Amino acid sequence: MPATPRRRPATRKGRPVLTREIIAAKALEMAGDQGFAALTMRALAAELDVTVRALYNHVEDRQDVVQLAVDALLTSWNPPPLHAATWQESVAAYAASLRALYRGRPRALLVSLDEDTPPASVHPNRLRNLDRFLRLLREVGLELPAALAAHRRLSLLVLSFVLLVDGPADRAGDGRSGLVPDDWLAAHADLDIPTLREAAALPLPTPDEQFDQLVASVVAEVRAGLSPE
Repeated sequence: MPATPRRRPATRKGRPVLTREIIAAKALEMAGDQGFAALTMRALAAELDVTVRALYNHVEDRQDVVQLAVDALLTSWNPPPLHAATWQESVAAYAASLRALYRGRPRALLVSLDEDTPPASVHPNRLRNLDRFLRLLREVGLELPAALAAHRRLSLLVLSFVLLVDGPADRAGDGRSGLVPDDWLAAHADLDIPTLREAAALPLPTPDEQFDQLVASVVAEVRAGLSPE
């Protein structure tokens, strides 16, 4: 009988055996919480409770680690199927998949600001999912330049929403983020800002409600660009 290949043990002395997958997951966790600038080989080794030398048994250098983290992030991005017959729902589902991806590791989104990544390192999902979204918009009658503009608008809106709305709301722990924190207004009780005080007193939609409004604005933009039948 052929010999059964030996499987690498999952742990050694009670600790997980170091792999590129484990390194990628920890690097993404650190970048998502602190940004890629905080991702040094020494800091990563400390988080994994290994030596820097042990890291170099699995990765070439820090750039390799950054690429592993980015790949891990984009590998998890799998939007649901997009259908022209229900394109409004498909646009909303695509936007929701972006929001979930960004929200899970918000500071990792700033990789383009923190790192120089070569063009060849772009993950296939980034290209494949963009192609699917553009194809959807073309199938419902949008010209390609307009489809590209709609995608740019959606991407920018979701990115800024996660950083400026979801982020503060998640950190607050109550799922809400006020227009202006009450303690800001209280600290400047003598400041003449009557309109802002009136606006701050109004009920604020939840982040989910605000996100639905954002998606609706993109859907309306797409609809306006469709050729009349």
